Amino acid sequence: MQNLFRAAAILLVLSVFAQRLHGIRWLAIGLPSEHNWNRSDCNKYQGFVGDQYKMCRRKLPIMKYVAEAVEMTKSECKSQLTNRRWNCSTIDKAPSFYNDLKRGTKESAYVYSLSSAAVVYSVTQACSIGRLELCGCGRTPKMKLENKNWLWGGCSDNIAYGVRFSKNFTDAVEKKRMKGQEASATSRALMNLHNNEAGRTAVRDKMAVVCRCHGVSGSCQTKTCFRRLSDFKEVATLLKKKYDKIINVVSKTKGSNKHMLRPRRGKRYTLRDLIALAASPNYCRKSESRGTLGTVGRECNPETSGKGSCAYMCCGRGYKTFTREIVERCNCQYVWCCYVKCKKCAKTITVSTCK
Repeated sequence: MQNLFRAAAILLVLSVFAQRLHGIRWLAIGLPSEHNWNRSDCNKYQGFVGDQYKMCRRKLPIMKYVAEAVEMTKSECKSQLTNRRWNCSTIDKAPSFYNDLKRGTKESAYVYSLSSAAVVYSVTQACSIGRLELCGCGRTPKMKLENKNWLWGGCSDNIAYGVRFSKNFTDAVEKKRMKGQEASATSRALMNLHNNEAGRTAVRDKMAVVCRCHGVSGSCQTKTCFRRLSDFKEVATLLKKKYDKIINVVSKTKGSNKHMLRPRRGKRYTLRDLIALAASPNYCRKSESRGTLGTVGRECNPETSGKGSCAYMCCGRGYKTFTREIVERCNCQYVWCCYVKCKKCAKTITVSTCK
């Protein structure tokens, strides 16, 4: 009887702990990307959970590029959604997120996929430019080139290493969450694992083939080609399109407690789609319990329609318009040698904000 009670107590503790686990807690890393990591930096204040501690201590040189991925994720998330009611501002609350990112919403799906993609991108780039001794150039691609005179050569970006590290690091929390947990925790873990993979797939899909000409007098008789990462903004934009076309799913149990996610309606989803288990809250009004900051005071454009307009952003509450004076650089001139000299000019602008 005592053994049964002890087992039940352990399961209860694990269940409570699982609810506190969030696979993007590491977005709390506050160390700058140029910081040289040591083992004492691998702590809970940086948002690490479970196996992430071990990975941090084992691969300290790579952690500065994980920190770089944090900066990339936050910057691009806010940039991509600047004209939306939800503008990713709550990402700065890491590791104690609001409910908008703790539940299985499409906003959560976007942040998970974007952060997983950022780790792939940052680590892959560090490998290819020689900043990491743990890895180097990628293998010669197996895909065929368009012309028989084109040859694979040079240093292709080592995306295989970046993907492998991202998978081990960003999936670690979700795999822990799935061990012996209740259905809701398992479903969330499955959703997050899927969206992590969608982020990594987006980086692969945006890889570009770059070729350089060879031959007498630039005749370009032959070309040497290699694979390169596209700009990270292109990856973030692709994922935002997936965010706008989110596929809502439900949890199903099959066989001996095997959990699966199925689309609520319509087409089946692929590895490239983002999925969500829960509906998004109403971002028009502030609600601490729902994790929304509202749109009061947000800037908007009264002269347009759609996203970013005052009609959309202010949710029917109206807006106020006023003038503001800003100081900016102007009349810049290049001074030999070697800097740019500018004056400071005052400028009056018109601003509209939501009531």
